[in-house]
Amino acid sequence: MKKRSPVFNFLVIILELAVLAGCAYLLIQNILIFKTETITESNQRTLALFFVLLVGINLATRLVKWWYRQRGYSRRRGVKNFVFGVENIRKLLLVALGIFTFFSLLGVEFSSLFTSLSIVAAAIAIISKEFVNDLIVGMYYSFSDTFEAGDYVKFHGYKGRVVDIGLLKVKIMNDNDDLVILPNGKVYSEEIINYTRRDVRLMSIDFEMDIKLVRQIDALEKELINAVSEYAEHIEPRSYNLKIREVKKDLLELKFQYRLIQEASEVRQKIKRSTVRAVFSYVTTHQQQPEA
Repeated sequence: MKKRSPVFNFLVIILELAVLAGCAYLLIQNILIFKTETITESNQRTLALFFVLLVGINLATRLVKWWYRQRGYSRRRGVKNFVFGVENIRKLLLVALGIFTFFSLLGVEFSSLFTSLSIVAAAIAIISKEFVNDLIVGMYYSFSDTFEAGDYVKFHGYKGRVVDIGLLKVKIMNDNDDLVILPNGKVYSEEIINYTRRDVRLMSIDFEMDIKLVRQIDALEKELINAVSEYAEHIEPRSYNLKIREVKKDLLELKFQYRLIQEASEVRQKIKRSTVRAVFSYVTTHQQQPEA
């Protein structure tokens, strides 16, 4: 979500309060702005009530967020998700308000409208199960701490950093800076790996190597450490570790790990990118020149 300046937010609140006070005054005093046949008294009252509820929903949303921060909950994990959840509820309320206002302006009675919309909603739920499923899952993730905006995750075969949790979609930015948009239902139906929930300073690089080229694991580990030696000042000296994940017929699946001395997102990405290139350059070179 784009962060706005405090001055802009203050001006918006002042404008909303002015609209709220003006529309409430018109409703209480039963004042008509337009006295024409096309815009009836009922329509004017409906529009005034629409703006009162619209501003009321927006102000209530801001109040809940402010209360959440004042209570100190913003320091807990999941605060970003809570903000997404509040925003998602606000969107649902505004959509419902817009629909009821539109039909009210057409002269449809509230009781008939509610019954009709209930039937339509039930029909949509039966026909569009995936839509309803995505909606429910979106609300669930909005208030859970399974993952939150900024977490580095893997789901449905995609790795990236979560940038948005919407009502129907989850957006992640992968390592190539591509925006991947996934339906909430697909995210929920498969396993989720949240790399951020572990030690954020721990870095891992997975690769495969021809089993014939690996004479000694310790020797390979030393050579990989030498390959990233130019970044030694950013890495804990005793944190290097080369693990064998799986032994296959012709290949070894390996994981090279190390821990950063200090977490810094820009430095972290730079070291990871350079380290990946150094490690795979080493692996490629040795695979092209196998020992006799």
